Amino acid sequence: MPEVTITFFGALRHITGVPRLTLEIPAGTTVAQLKALLLERYPELEKSFQGIVTSIGEITAEDDEVIPEGAHIALFHPIAGGNEPAEPFPTLALVTEAPLDLNALIASITAPTTGAVVFFTGVVRGRTGAQETTYLEYEAYREMAEAKLHQVAAEIRARWPKVEGIVLVQRIGKLAAGTPTVLVACAAPHRNDGAFEAARYGIDRLKEIVPVWKKEIGPTGQHWVHGHYHPTTSDEHPPATAHP
Repeated sequence: MPEVTITFFGALRHITGVPRLTLEIPAGTTVAQLKALLLERYPELEKSFQGIVTSIGEITAEDDEVIPEGAHIALFHPIAGGNEPAEPFPTLALVTEAPLDLNALIASITAPTTGAVVFFTGVVRGRTGAQETTYLEYEAYREMAEAKLHQVAAEIRARWPKVEGIVLVQRIGKLAAGTPTVLVACAAPHRNDGAFEAARYGIDRLKEIVPVWKKEIGPTGQHWVHGHYHPTTSDEHPPATAHP
């Protein structure tokens, strides 16, 4: 029978106790049927399978999709994942364990025509109400995450064509409270050319589709934080209109 490789991320890895599994499946097996096979082997996955995202290679897959022989499948919860065509302005989209140098990243997308750069950076929050967080552990399906970051950049360019350079960088690893975790930056000739709206769209869309997730660790324990996957764009961020 054909063999496939299955990679578990986040809480699923903790439940199964293995990061990766090679499994023989009958030819013509669908994603839904594979999930049923996994539930037979790991019954404790049942509750965690609600809202799960499945990818074949770097592409998200629906339950009725047939799994090809030799496929690399990933299973993960969304947080809360196309390359763009060649552009005259730079796009920096990556997942990294290195500290974020905000000035250097912004400089990398600043062109001679740039008159404004709007950026958002998230940091590890040390306290949420009465709950303290000592650090976060970010984990990613790196290959797919970077492909999805490029997709977000392409969506930004389609909605705000005056945007020039774009940075979409997500940090992973063990990050202490107060540490920057993500940077979204959009450059444009003028502040009214969609840069503000594009940067807001970029971080919101990153949270929707990029397979990066986190575990919160604090004095009282630890837990995985899951979000909601939205494969299609929403209408919450319509394209910017031209300013006089």
